[in-house]
Amino acid sequence: MIDLSLTMMYWTLFLLLIIAALGLTVWLQHRRGRVLSESQEELRRQRQATVDLLDRIGLSINASLDLDGALETITEYIVESTNAEAGAIYLLDPGGRFLHARTVVGLFPPMHQTSDYVLTKRRYLSERIKHETIEMGEGIIGFVARTGEALLISDALADPRVSSTATDFLQIESMMMAPLKIRQRTVGVFAVVNKRGREIFGHADLRLLEQLSIQAALTVDIVRLYEHQAEQRRIEQELQLAQEFQKMLLPHSLPEAPGLDLAAFSQPAREVGGDYYDLFWVEPGRLLGIAIMDVAGKSIPGALVMAVVRSALKAEAAGRTSPREVLRRVNRHMRADTTESVFVTASYAILNLESRRITFVRAGHEPMVLCRARRGDCEVCSPAGIALGLVDDAIFDVLEEAERQLESQDVVVFYTDGVIEATNDQEAEYGMERFLKSLQIRLNQPAQAQVDGILEDIGGFTGGVVQHDDITMVVLRVLEG
Repeated sequence: MIDLSLTMMYWTLFLLLIIAALGLTVWLQHRRGRVLSESQEELRRQRQATVDLLDRIGLSINASLDLDGALETITEYIVESTNAEAGAIYLLDPGGRFLHARTVVGLFPPMHQTSDYVLTKRRYLSERIKHETIEMGEGIIGFVARTGEALLISDALADPRVSSTATDFLQIESMMMAPLKIRQRTVGVFAVVNKRGREIFGHADLRLLEQLSIQAALTVDIVRLYEHQAEQRRIEQELQLAQEFQKMLLPHSLPEAPGLDLAAFSQPAREVGGDYYDLFWVEPGRLLGIAIMDVAGKSIPGALVMAVVRSALKAEAAGRTSPREVLRRVNRHMRADTTESVFVTASYAILNLESRRITFVRAGHEPMVLCRARRGDCEVCSPAGIALGLVDDAIFDVLEEAERQLESQDVVVFYTDGVIEATNDQEAEYGMERFLKSLQIRLNQPAQAQVDGILEDIGGFTGGVVQHDDITMVVLRVLEG
């Protein structure tokens, strides 16, 4: 009887253990299922949030494709999705050294250690934060930018990494930051503070922020690329307009001057150059003005300065027979109408077709070259002078006026420094000596053939090396008679 009772007791205990084991198994499976369900729900939430963000970005970009507008849309959505009270996007400057808040949503506290915010009104806070400069590695924003790792701060008051300025101005309980990465390169940081409802940000919130920050970084990259391309197109359009404008400044044709064979050439090194030349009548049929200039500064600014100088020259040259007096007056215009950093080298000559006497000045420009056909040699004429726009009359008056008597078949050449400073792949310059030899062997050729021959000689010397400076020449050849 006792043995039967013990046997029944053992079987009862055994059954209880089996029931307990089954219960534990069911509980573990239920718990695992709940955890899996929560994980799946978190993934679903992340996916849905990403899709919604992309939808909003798409609508924003369709409305207006600009970086600030896209960032504003992204920041508002991420603040909403993470249930945060405020958020900000910090972007690195092109040098990769400093971060600035580009977009701020909500009452976002200053991250930089300063006391200037104590008396700042809240409506001005956003603009003040945007003017903060945070160095790479400085504070928690700089730390995330430098390491490229997301950061969750659950207790901001107790964390020494959080600026006391932030906690003094606004009670921060928790905050999250995620890097904005493009091709493994950090370009900024997204930060949110304080979860609504007095809750604390958790790891699930951080993972959501990281996921959304990936899309934010891609959007920054796309919009910046678009802006860069748009800027390139704008620059190309401006350069084309400036190029057309510059062509308008140069003479469309050379004057018909009895007893003279004339040729000219000008080729900018870039889309828009800084060289200028002109031939015009000071006194119709008798006095011919010849000008050549090189503006310090190329592209659009150079073209604008060129326009100022051209207008001054044309206005002052009319009826004046002294090149020195004309450039003195042009210098005054430049001093009055341009900045101190702008200057122009220039040569200006007046040729009397009746007497064949040429009077010229050189304001810091390349010397005039006079080749004598009778002797077969070339003279480098270098009267003293200072570039236009650098000094006032008292010093500019060192400008020296020179004269030469021309004879039949003589050749006069004006040029810019791009001619003699053209370089080959060994960085050797074409130089004055080769230039003069090239002129001498072509003395009996027409003016245009001389220009073409010199250009061909320069091309043979440089061997196709990209031109670094504008090349301009004006050639006057005296005919028989």
